[in-house]
Amino acid sequence: MISITYVIPYEELRPLVTSYLQQVNRDHIDVHTTHLVGVEEVRRFFFHSDIVVARGITYTAVKNLYPDITAIEIPVTGYDVIRALVECRKTFRPRKVAIIASGNMLYGAPSLGEILEMDIEVYSVGTEEEAKEYLSEVKGRGVDAVIGGLMTYRFARQKGIPCIWIKSGPDAIKQSIDEAVRTAEIKIREQEKAEFFKIVMDYTHEGILSVDRKGNITAYNRSARTILKQDKIPLGVHYSQIAPSQAIENVLLEGKEELGVLEQWGSVPIAANVIPMHVGSELGGAVVTFQNVNRVQELESRIRRKIFLKGHTSKYSFRDILGSSPSLKQAIRMAEKYSRVDANVLITGETGTGKELFAHSIHAGSLRAEGPFVAVNCAALPEPLLESELFGYAEGAFTGAMRGGKVGLFELAHKGTIFLDEIGELPLSFQSKLLRVLQEREIMRVGDDRVIPIDVRVIAATNLNLQKRAEEGMFRRDLLFRLDVLRIDIPPLRERKEDIPFLLRYYLEIFAEKFGKKRILLDSSIDEYLCGYSWPGNVRELVNLCERIAALFEGNIITQKEVEGLMKIYPYGCVESVDQQEEVQSGTPLPFTQKGGTRPLEDIEALGILEALRAARFNQTRAAKLLGISRTTLWRKLKRME
Repeated sequence: MISITYVIPYEELRPLVTSYLQQVNRDHIDVHTTHLVGVEEVRRFFFHSDIVVARGITYTAVKNLYPDITAIEIPVTGYDVIRALVECRKTFRPRKVAIIASGNMLYGAPSLGEILEMDIEVYSVGTEEEAKEYLSEVKGRGVDAVIGGLMTYRFARQKGIPCIWIKSGPDAIKQSIDEAVRTAEIKIREQEKAEFFKIVMDYTHEGILSVDRKGNITAYNRSARTILKQDKIPLGVHYSQIAPSQAIENVLLEGKEELGVLEQWGSVPIAANVIPMHVGSELGGAVVTFQNVNRVQELESRIRRKIFLKGHTSKYSFRDILGSSPSLKQAIRMAEKYSRVDANVLITGETGTGKELFAHSIHAGSLRAEGPFVAVNCAALPEPLLESELFGYAEGAFTGAMRGGKVGLFELAHKGTIFLDEIGELPLSFQSKLLRVLQEREIMRVGDDRVIPIDVRVIAATNLNLQKRAEEGMFRRDLLFRLDVLRIDIPPLRERKEDIPFLLRYYLEIFAEKFGKKRILLDSSIDEYLCGYSWPGNVRELVNLCERIAALFEGNIITQKEVEGLMKIYPYGCVESVDQQEEVQSGTPLPFTQKGGTRPLEDIEALGILEALRAARFNQTRAAKLLGISRTTLWRKLKRME
């Protein structure tokens, strides 16, 4: 709100002023009037206004006594002076007239004497004392009458001198009000801009500091004080006393900007941009924007969590791991202990045993639980894309690269956990790059030269014998040692057969509800039958069987023969791990072999895959589900078998 005080020169003008002010209909402009005359009355009056409109000596007094207030003068035109002279001639018929008034009332006054055939003397006054002094002087100079403002008129009447006051006409009043309103609107816009820049200055996280060409501080914002740990930054002091910066010195000497500067200002590590200010062709100073480097890293971490945490969270905890067998309970107890220790974990186990479930649970129980959990299937990423997906890439790093580049999965996992599933499938050529990341805890995006520090816990999982692969030269020993700090071996389902009946009924209930079926009842012989099966696909294979049962049967009790029929969809168990392969090769027969002996491992596996593909009408996703393996594993096996 802008406040205007209109000082009415004399009461006769009040109706005219009030009439014009009523026409002022502006939001955020408050107008009121008062009546003051002379310096002393102005001195005693307390203005609550942004703008004061006054005339003559009163205007001069406001301007001199209140420099922070915008003073607008009510104009006195030549016509106003002529009207006063004509009135004086008619009233007093003087031979000699003195005009005693402030400067703006005297423009052209000497030449008016010739036009009106009057002897005129002119006296410019700025104070009441000067007015009194000139009135005493003109009385002895044979002046018959005086013309002036209201203050001069009052003093002349006291001395008995004939006097006419110069009155402002309607045009002058209207002009002064219009100018006051225009000035108020300009002030409103200036205040809005000032408030905008104040908000920008004070609420930006960056510190802002400006210096003149000599390096003296001319302005700063609240963040600058906070970052530099200063209660107050004195204006006019040299920047070196507050911000000892070589970059500022360079800019003031050379007039060229310096961006992304890292400096130490006292005890505070600073990242700064220094921009020169040019006034015409001359260097007028510099503006510095800066941040605490520690704050930048903290904000970066927070932004990463807010923007990228969606979809990268742990979905399971230890409560979701089902089973009561001693071997499983032992694995859970070990994993719970590992979750409280911030070290790399290697989870081993056959396909379908729940390695990812353990990884999720370890993260959920760790101190990093509030951070992201990023799961990566190493076998699913083609070798050319491994580096760009895991480490990210800079803009223009290669044809088709996204504008602005892309954040890698390791960066997304900052302050959290990255789960590298099927780690044994990583190409040997990439393993050295991963090893460096694990050693240095930093990554470099493809096509970039900037090193990015990361704080990530690594959980890796495999169904392969990494020790044997290392001996065969297929896996780096040093990488294995980096990963195999804490190890969990998840028992296969055939080693915890006491869990099979519970898991069977648990998942049957889930799928029955999902498919809108009634409760599914099983023949009593089924438990013994299923406990005698080796479950090469482990829990995943059991879950798939439960889904098929729930989808196909309802109403009657499910018999062992019907379950056998469902399992013959893929009659030859699929072997995933190196340990299993060794077991088969050493003479342990696979389940559901043909009568008359066993088949070679490769034939058995190929037949099982072929049967699954036929049953799924050669849909690889459905076939992988039937086999109890991932689609990527199925694709890899098909490729190996050509």
